[in-house]
Amino acid sequence: MNIAILETGRINAKIADRFDRYPDMFRTLFAAIGNADFVFTDIHVLEGMFPHSVDGYDGYLVTGSAAGVYDEFDWIGPLKAFIRDIHAARKPLVGICFGHQVIAEALGGTCIKWPNGFGVGTCDVMLANTPGWMPDRDSVRLIHFHKDQVTALPEGATHLGSTGYCANAMYYIDDHIFSIQGHPEFSADYTAALLRLRAAEIGDDRVTGALADLAQEHEGTTIARWIEAFFASHMKSTSAASTPE
Repeated sequence: MNIAILETGRINAKIADRFDRYPDMFRTLFAAIGNADFVFTDIHVLEGMFPHSVDGYDGYLVTGSAAGVYDEFDWIGPLKAFIRDIHAARKPLVGICFGHQVIAEALGGTCIKWPNGFGVGTCDVMLANTPGWMPDRDSVRLIHFHKDQVTALPEGATHLGSTGYCANAMYYIDDHIFSIQGHPEFSADYTAALLRLRAAEIGDDRVTGALADLAQEHEGTTIARWIEAFFASHMKSTSAASTPE
């Protein structure tokens, strides 16, 4: 499968020499589960670049970003429009953090800057309504780093997961959208560096607690397997629908 990574954010310049770019974090994540089926193409959305057609790729993944869906960057409006095109074409689409938020906004949901500040660290996502391409389990542990939250899901979305801090931490729409507030691609080292860099903004107590949380094992590779299964399930159903009887 040729998956377009819609790059909506860059590593903070103060630590960019120490860590991979976001698309490369995803490459590392999927390599860790032995996936050889995905071919990734980076699309620099934050520079105003978009595919010529939604049919140019088998699927899409929208990365995290320091931007908010309410910001007035020139690329956010076109990104929302392209997401609506992906949805209309029922192409498989995964959203991570900002991606999770902008998909919701593009399709009629709501995302706001959360008044209680940042949700950071490793925490359990409590699961319900699991789709057929996911195992039926109660929770998954995942790194989170966000201030904005989806407060209303888009029409047709099924609520999938929540944390103690974020009610809408995962959702899906039919078999073609899978959206996640947390960061399966983040390592503990990268998260710790980002926490320390933004400590004044986040708050010292919250940073201290989040750094302690990072000692817990997180299940980013588990999420990677679910994303892999999501894409594979969609491709299987599409192939079956297009095969003549």
